[in-house]
Amino acid sequence: MTIQRPRCPKCQSTTMLERTTRGSSGLEIGTFQCRACDLVHQLVVDLIDPMKSLETLGWFQGELRAPT
Repeated sequence: MTIQRPRCPKCQSTTMLERTTRGSSGLEIGTFQCRACDLVHQLVVDLIDPMKSLETLGWFQGELRAPT
């Protein structure tokens, strides 16, 4: 999972990812802490199958092929 480090909703400083937890139904919960004001907040993110991502589809459609 790639999670951007969000801004703190309270003071707008950049937060640090403290941990990730698997949620239900293909969700992941990221827990972030602000080092400036100590606020802890969580973001819920949909997990994307890497084989179905746009980056992977572009790679499959490119010129890169397995050796023959």
